Amino acid sequence: MSATVHAPLPHRSMTSTPALSRADGVSWLVVAGAIFNLVLCFINTRHVITIRSSEIVLCELAIIFLAFVEVRNTISPAVVRITGVMICFEIGAKLINPRLDMKILHDLAIAYVFYQLGTRSTLRSGERTMWVMMAMIMFVGFFELLFTNLFGTIFDVWTYYVNKGVISSSTVNYSNTNLFISGNRGAAASRTFFQSIFGSHRVSSLFLEPDSLGNFSAIGFAWCLSTNLGSRLRHAFLFFLSGLCFVLADSRFASGCALGMILLRMTPFYRSRFVVFAMPVTVMMGLMLQGANHEMPGILPSIIGDNFSGRLLFSGRLLDYWNLPQWFAMAPSQVYTADTGYAYIINNLGLPLTLFLLALFTLHPARTEAAISMKAMISLYFSTSLCIGASVFTIKTAALLWFLYGTTNSVVAPSEPEVREKAPERLKSFRFNRYTPAAEPIA
Repeated sequence: MSATVHAPLPHRSMTSTPALSRADGVSWLVVAGAIFNLVLCFINTRHVITIRSSEIVLCELAIIFLAFVEVRNTISPAVVRITGVMICFEIGAKLINPRLDMKILHDLAIAYVFYQLGTRSTLRSGERTMWVMMAMIMFVGFFELLFTNLFGTIFDVWTYYVNKGVISSSTVNYSNTNLFISGNRGAAASRTFFQSIFGSHRVSSLFLEPDSLGNFSAIGFAWCLSTNLGSRLRHAFLFFLSGLCFVLADSRFASGCALGMILLRMTPFYRSRFVVFAMPVTVMMGLMLQGANHEMPGILPSIIGDNFSGRLLFSGRLLDYWNLPQWFAMAPSQVYTADTGYAYIINNLGLPLTLFLLALFTLHPARTEAAISMKAMISLYFSTSLCIGASVFTIKTAALLWFLYGTTNSVVAPSEPEVREKAPERLKSFRFNRYTPAAEPIA
């Protein structure tokens, strides 16, 4: 047994393993995806140039292109064929449904390219990237919280989003600040966490909107629950900072998602591929059932109450309101889909293609215990977040999420012994584990 543990890696592993790419260490492309909006907002506020949606799109596409260039040699022929079929389907569906949003291809490209970027790196690189992002978020976030007026003079977020087209120029700014429209829980909407300390302010930090900071918090919990690098104190501190993020952002979604992740990780279910596939499907069906129980014949679905339960009801009513053409992306949704992620995906990809991509994600082999856990956390993250919006697709947090998942499935042989993940022991007594094969041993 000891001879097996201490034996050096076979020579074939060292020669066949791809060399470390420039993605190793702190990936500047991941960080760039998170902070470029902050930089553009500063440029717009200083009146260097007027930033509009076209400039933002160009910057985002440039980041994706540079990431693609980095991983272009790792793209398999099967992925090229699948991508070609998807593009052809989307173009054909666009001819039938002119309102189909081709941006969904851009969202999927972010997931694949940054996942590949992560596989060319290491777990240590993912950990360093997470810490660098956390340090930047804490610095900018507390600056915004403690010096809100000064922050507004440097970063005029409201005007930035008006120019971007997200906020109408006629929208009333009830918060009387330069923050994003959701950056303040005023009037009847009270803050969930520590109202007496933070007031109605919701911190956005370098993401410029609190929803993305909440998403980052959930990603932090997924990473901490899936990996165990460094000392216990350092790991516990990263847990604490991830929790602090959803407190600062007053993100009810992130707090609930984090609790769900902890409960899932404490059970053997996270190791089951069946559970990974079933979670988003079950949640979507639950939303439809809820919508069917609250039908309003002849009335288009709308957000009646702008709170968590109201958003859930709107999502369910919209899915229940659809006919078959909407489910197959052959007709536009009767109501906008920006506030419900399930409707956004299905109305732009179609249900069969959506389930196919979910199956690809579920069946993709996990090389390590960390990858098995991270896959389950991602499934839970999408299952819950898609109920209330499509913010999981924004590059600000999506690039980090898929890069971290890629590092848990890294194809690069670790140079430090402590980085090697121990192959998970199978729980033979638990029936669902027959769906999940044992992770491939690294050494």
